[in-house]
Amino acid sequence: MQQRETESPGGPLRSIPRTLRRGATLASVAAATLTAAGIGAGTAGAAIHRYSVTIDGKKITTNPKLAASVPAAVQAKGLLDITYNNAPPDEQVVNGKNVGWEIDLGRAVAAELGLKWKLTTSGNFDSFIPGLQNGRYNASFTSFIQTPARLKQIDIVTYYNVGTGFAVKKGSSITIRKPTDVCGHTVAVIEGSAFIQQIQSINCKAAGKKPAQVQSFPSDSAAELAVASGRVQVYSSSEDQLSYLIQKTEHQFVLQPLNFDPVPEGAGVTKGIGLSKPIGNAMDALIKSGAYSAIMKRWSLTYGLVKKATVYGGN
Repeated sequence: MQQRETESPGGPLRSIPRTLRRGATLASVAAATLTAAGIGAGTAGAAIHRYSVTIDGKKITTNPKLAASVPAAVQAKGLLDITYNNAPPDEQVVNGKNVGWEIDLGRAVAAELGLKWKLTTSGNFDSFIPGLQNGRYNASFTSFIQTPARLKQIDIVTYYNVGTGFAVKKGSSITIRKPTDVCGHTVAVIEGSAFIQQIQSINCKAAGKKPAQVQSFPSDSAAELAVASGRVQVYSSSEDQLSYLIQKTEHQFVLQPLNFDPVPEGAGVTKGIGLSKPIGNAMDALIKSGAYSAIMKRWSLTYGLVKKATVYGGN
């Protein structure tokens, strides 16, 4: 883990509701500085370390009480965070640096808990849950929508409310104002995403329409290309990401009015290791201190914020 990291989020951030994310260009270049020093003993006698991270002038330091609640085995390994590498403004790589609001939340939570933050980024979302289950990672700050199927595999700590959006290629005659407007169309989504189940849950038969034909792709860019080339009619993703896409492509896509089924999303956490509740408590501390709202504001997120983190599925 780098002890000093300077980030430039750069570029336009978007947008419209995923619950509404307002577009803006970040004017400041943020510096994040992390330091560590031993501060005593934690769970089962493990040494607790003090970390600090500064994000846009907001300093977050280790809370000894929260750090002491982390099991010794987790303290020894640190926060092993696997996240996506190209879903701005949630996470992306800019000039070789990993940046995004979930990147910021991951390292802020690690600092609160006195854990060394070890980040891995990948474009293969399908590998994230298996990686959490086999112990390669213990957390994934990557916008996991909590679903019953996922909660059988991992815990989820939610920290944001997200709606599913839809976009079509500019010039398309398709307009999506209500869920059944998706029926009968081909829809591109990323592999392993909760958008698949959401779209398949739409009761097209009751509306006298054929079901939507969901086509999954290994990355957002591949799904975008399928719609841009006309092979698929509709692109579905989180609404803030779609708004960013529209700005990035100079309005080659049109965001549709429907903000479908807003639900909580957050970090995936390995079951049974005692990390889920500490992450939830660390998020609550960030909310209470104002660091959470500062991080979200940095990325132009003012809607969809939560007043308290929710832990689904475990301890």
